[in-house]
Amino acid sequence: MAPDNTITISNDVQKKWQTIVNILAKTIHIPAALIMRLSGPDIEVFISSETEHNPYVAGAKEHFENSGLYCETVIKTNNMLLVPNALSDDDWMNNPDIKLNMISYLGFPILNPDKTPFGTLCVLDRKENPYNDIHKELLENFRDAIERDIELIEKNFELQNTLSHVNSLLKEKEILLKEIHHRIKNSIASIGSLLRIQADSSDKSDVKGALQQAINRVRSIQIIYEKLLFDDNYTETSVKEYLEDLVQAIANSGTDNFNISIHTDIDDFPIAVKSLFPIGLIVNELITNSIKHAFGKTDKGTIQLLLKRQEQNITLSIQDNGSGVPVNFDHDTSNGFGLVLAKMLTQQLGGEFTMKKNNGTVITISFSI
Repeated sequence: MAPDNTITISNDVQKKWQTIVNILAKTIHIPAALIMRLSGPDIEVFISSETEHNPYVAGAKEHFENSGLYCETVIKTNNMLLVPNALSDDDWMNNPDIKLNMISYLGFPILNPDKTPFGTLCVLDRKENPYNDIHKELLENFRDAIERDIELIEKNFELQNTLSHVNSLLKEKEILLKEIHHRIKNSIASIGSLLRIQADSSDKSDVKGALQQAINRVRSIQIIYEKLLFDDNYTETSVKEYLEDLVQAIANSGTDNFNISIHTDIDDFPIAVKSLFPIGLIVNELITNSIKHAFGKTDKGTIQLLLKRQEQNITLSIQDNGSGVPVNFDHDTSNGFGLVLAKMLTQQLGGEFTMKKNNGTVITISFSI
């Protein structure tokens, strides 16, 4: 049984091969140049030269085994075959091509990359033709070019299969990541709900305040997972969208001072989730600290959140117009939890933390991404 060559030959390659057989026919001055291809149990005229008196039509097939065709011998022996005149050759005088008046033949085998037969490249003439060495060299070189084309086609096919497999794995990974993010978001939401229940059940203001701060910290993380669930990119998201949602959540967190307004001026660019976690927690701590310590219960005030990017350098600034830090305040020795946490997270970002008094308090954090 002959191999079933199922490889798909593109139209562009077929046009190239058509040019090859046309050149062969015109150069050697013969009526027919062919690329024959094995197809299951048959052998097919795959490409036929566009020349006068060519009796071979592309798509025509013959049963391969014991066909008696010139090409059968070429394929089975994997060698060149030269028949100058079949009518004077006992081995070929009854072959099927005689019926088409094709009495001379020169053919070379075409192999697949795995060395199985693809078919043949051949020329045929209606008269005796010994085909000289130049003709043989020409066919052999064109045959080599065809084999290189087949090898490239198969490599491209294998690459496409590999890419398809990789894309399938990536899709599975995306689905898995989405499920993980969904479960984490739900778990974080459950933690927030438990903290809120605990806060509502307490009649001590300091306990309520501490629990509310914990709820805000949890909320800063929950917002990230909500963003990831609605984004196809699970490794980064818009820092502007995230921080604006976070600021709104802080503003709605139940603070007793409704006279404080929070303004934002944030550059819009994607940032890695691993950086968003500390940034969100820092913003939560510093804004919460400003609300809690910079203003009195009836004070009107403004908190400004700025985040600017210049190339890979990020500057995060939170400024309030409250009473400002005490003259002798040293943030390096302060043991306030929120400030300590913000500085620790700044170190995690590989950044610098500065704090100063300027018509209120200004805290600036600089880091690179």
